[in-house]
Amino acid sequence: MTRDEIISDVKRLEPWFHCIDLGDGLFTKTRSTIGEPVEHPRPTWDVVKAALPNDLSGKTVLDVGCNAGFYSIKAKERGAARVLGIDAQRELIRQAAFVRNVKGLEIDYQRMSVYDLDPHELGQFDVTMALGLIYHCKHLVLALEKLFLVTRELLILETAIYPPEKAPESFVYAEGGTLPTLHPIAYVENLPDAKEAVFNWFLPGIAALTALLKNVGFDEVRVLPGVQNDRAVFACHKRVAFPDSRSVSYLGSKLSLVSGPTHCRPGEVMRFQVRAENTGYARWLRGSEQGTERGDVHLVAHLLGEDEEPLSLYHAGAFLPRDIAPGETIEIEISLRAPDPPGNYQLAFDMVSEHLAWFEDLGAVIAKQQLVVE
Repeated sequence: MTRDEIISDVKRLEPWFHCIDLGDGLFTKTRSTIGEPVEHPRPTWDVVKAALPNDLSGKTVLDVGCNAGFYSIKAKERGAARVLGIDAQRELIRQAAFVRNVKGLEIDYQRMSVYDLDPHELGQFDVTMALGLIYHCKHLVLALEKLFLVTRELLILETAIYPPEKAPESFVYAEGGTLPTLHPIAYVENLPDAKEAVFNWFLPGIAALTALLKNVGFDEVRVLPGVQNDRAVFACHKRVAFPDSRSVSYLGSKLSLVSGPTHCRPGEVMRFQVRAENTGYARWLRGSEQGTERGDVHLVAHLLGEDEEPLSLYHAGAFLPRDIAPGETIEIEISLRAPDPPGNYQLAFDMVSEHLAWFEDLGAVIAKQQLVVE
């Protein structure tokens, strides 16, 4: 592109929030858009870069809420093998693609919301950046869970926070025999004349956001030095790519019956083959032979009456052959004894995470079989 063509396209794509050097003395903007510093987000980058490895060779990086791509460019300049930037706003993706083409960088951009992130479809990224994002998230916890799931090693999160000088202290609150800690989170009232195209919703205090990040699954959460007024940067680390079945939030399954009888004699021992797909984001733990540890996963058969009234909720169980990763499908054989009284029954096959939850209660798909005892 010629210099005049670049200048024309910069003008056409206004307004710009990211100030990006396009070379030849050209920048995407030379004045503030909504009151931010003209050089934004360079001052933020000066803090964020301390959490990012200097050498990203061989690493994959996801930039969530990428805007015009300033941080995606910085990741690529540090040698990242793959950089994907996503943003929900069409015009911002157009800006980012324009800058990428001018600078001749190999960066992918997609129009996508943080709520659309799914490691089953996108895979996981070694490093995820969510910079200036989460206070725009109407569904804060869901957004943090999505960021957790697509991150393999490190999430760098920069956000507006509850102003520390005004934030109430966290405190322990006794209710119902438990001792939870309550942390301050502010709700932002959105006025009709708000300047930003995307509303602000929640400003968590530092302690609240640290607790949230740990609760969604991050093993280590560190606040970087340099908290300035109402903004902070968090470095969040994971020890393993996916949590295990002790994390109830990430459990899911889809069961289907492969084989098994529909008629039997009273007291007869029957065998059923069930196909189980791990549709969630947690690794199913096989556990010990005793299978009584918290989070051990088993296939279970419920015995129901003709009217689906439960007669035996743990009528029979079967162990997994091994730990089962998210996205993996296996077949499990389960044996059970028919009831003695003749009649019409129903078998419902479900997965259970011991001492935590039945998968069906979490929205999983179970398998059912009509059974006639003659």
